Amino acid sequence: MPAAAAKRRRVGVAVVGLGGAVATTAAAGVELLRRGTNRMDGLPLADVAVPGLARYEDLVFDGWDLNGQSLAAAVAEHRVLNDNQLDETGSALGAVRPRPGVASEAFCRRIGGANLRAVGGHRAAVAAIVEDLERMRASNDLDSLVMVNLASTERTPEDVAALQTADAFERGLDGGDPAIGPAMLYARAAIEAGVPYGNFTPSVAADAPALVEL
Repeated sequence: MPAAAAKRRRVGVAVVGLGGAVATTAAAGVELLRRGTNRMDGLPLADVAVPGLARYEDLVFDGWDLNGQSLAAAVAEHRVLNDNQLDETGSALGAVRPRPGVASEAFCRRIGGANLRAVGGHRAAVAAIVEDLERMRASNDLDSLVMVNLASTERTPEDVAALQTADAFERGLDGGDPAIGPAMLYARAAIEAGVPYGNFTPSVAADAPALVEL
């Protein structure tokens, strides 16, 4: 009898900054691959069959942004696709809207947007992000989930005492320590939720000593 086909894995990509140019380009590119109208030339591991490795077409994009417009509107605004690609991906990307994000003008000036998550302090922000991750898993029927930070670069904190050890960081969460920024809160939530985290900005996030320890 022929061997059973390996189950394809649905992997969620929880993007911090989902409405930005990089994230929307990635989401649109995967949608075009899914439709068979884009080529995989140059994509790492695109032609490698590895048990358990998700295919590009099985990536599911979700995440947060301070701008609540759909990914279709964001793609059009960033001008990252041609007209034919906009038409082809419009329906799928139009169904995806970023979740309200956690942000702080103390770490990133001139950030705006009505899609801001109102939370009562650092600890509540972490809990809200963990809750969103659980909702992403459930609503998208995912086999696994990763978090990727593509948000605007944050300033580097000057007083880093709260970032040196896990105990100090946890006290800082409870006390609202101003050295703890949004990127660290997202990274801390990913750790709590057991979600792999990748940081693609120069912001201090999971590389803070306290979070490395955690």
